[in-house]
Amino acid sequence: MKDALYHRDGSLYVPTERTNSPWDSRLLHGGAIAGLMAHVIDRHEPDPEWRILRLTHDLCRPAPRVPLAIVTETLRAGQRIQLIQARMLADGQEVARSTALRGRVQPVELPDHAVVTGGVPEGPEGLASEGFLGGRGQPGKRPPGLNAAIEMRRVSGFAFKGEGTAWLRIEADVVAGEPTTAISYMGMMSDFGNGIGQLYLGGKMGCINADIDLHLNRYPDGEWICLESRTHMEPTGLGTTHTRLYDTRGPIGRVDQCLVLRPMQFLG
Repeated sequence: MKDALYHRDGSLYVPTERTNSPWDSRLLHGGAIAGLMAHVIDRHEPDPEWRILRLTHDLCRPAPRVPLAIVTETLRAGQRIQLIQARMLADGQEVARSTALRGRVQPVELPDHAVVTGGVPEGPEGLASEGFLGGRGQPGKRPPGLNAAIEMRRVSGFAFKGEGTAWLRIEADVVAGEPTTAISYMGMMSDFGNGIGQLYLGGKMGCINADIDLHLNRYPDGEWICLESRTHMEPTGLGTTHTRLYDTRGPIGRVDQCLVLRPMQFLG
């Protein structure tokens, strides 16, 4: 049985230790925030004729590991697009705000030149399995935090030099007793681009993302997702990470994250 990031207590979502941030165990991991927001939005007025094309999460302030309330509303309900908003409240204070753009499914026969295929990075089969940023710890002593629920198979890079490509699989559900859908799974996954493309700037300074902007041209098949990440920083101490997303069939979308500087305590 998989661990879960949250369990329900009435209308509240109570974080488990699987939500721990690697920056501070008293705070929520960005992937735990994005995963829960995606999960709740996906259950808001569900309709199989609609698919989420974009999920944007603004991480307004550090989110404490306390019971959370999520308030959702439909901002626009059109014939071809819908705009859904969700607000995350911790002790009555807004800590994150998310918007989702849904598009109505309209089947169309594509010409050959419009079909996106190929270009999938090597793996995941045949690549060595490892933990994400050392998150798995010793055998039988799995540490807390979402990083510890990640199985990673590295393709290239990933040496704190601002670029990396790796296949990831998350061995956790978002909410105990509730199905983790493709979109809630991708919500959890969407925060890891900055980790794979992490840029170490010396003096134990690194980059932390202030948002997560996920675009999907289709939902993934299977649990293995490849993230191909590149980070760009400026002397202003501001930058971006851009991540291409793949499943074993081909490209599925991308993630963009805005970056600011923060001391990297976990470097030791």
